Amino acid sequence: MSTQERIQWDRKHAGKEVGAPEPFFLAMLPLLRPGLALDVAAGRGRHALAMARAGFRVVAADFSRVGLATLRGAAADAGMSTIWSVVADFDNFPFRAGSFDSAVNINFLDRNVFPELIRSLRVGGVLLVDTFLIDQAEIGHLRNPQFLLGHYELRGLLAEMELLRYCERLEVYPDGSRAWRAGAVARRRA
Repeated sequence: MSTQERIQWDRKHAGKEVGAPEPFFLAMLPLLRPGLALDVAAGRGRHALAMARAGFRVVAADFSRVGLATLRGAAADAGMSTIWSVVADFDNFPFRAGSFDSAVNINFLDRNVFPELIRSLRVGGVLLVDTFLIDQAEIGHLRNPQFLLGHYELRGLLAEMELLRYCERLEVYPDGSRAWRAGAVARRRA
């Protein structure tokens, strides 16, 4: 990623609260494998904080220093010492194979990252993915197909894994906003 992209992401996160985790993530959290978890494109850390509260040790990786600073502040305020923030550029996947028991990838879609992300899991490790579907372009934020999954595309990206849960849905949030999403939980095979 470029310096200009970092500036854009830092501006996006500046002055904002951590926020609430995605409903699919909360529903699927019990399926994650306990231990060391990776939060990909963690932003301000809403999912990293939820995993830490659930007893995980968490590596929260993001390109935005501002987002990660917000996460560190929230973790310190909550007395959490099991979250490590890492400034990472996923154009050059920064983690070794077999490093994590679980990984979470919410609202970040780079199709080239999936093979590396899967390899970063230990055998039996669990990956939770939840992001936008192509239908989202019709109703709001995110219109670029590069960042929107086609129908059942996520299943294909996870084909080498054991699929535990999968859904495509229209998520309706408490504030009335809506988003077309695809979600999956899958386990790494040997």
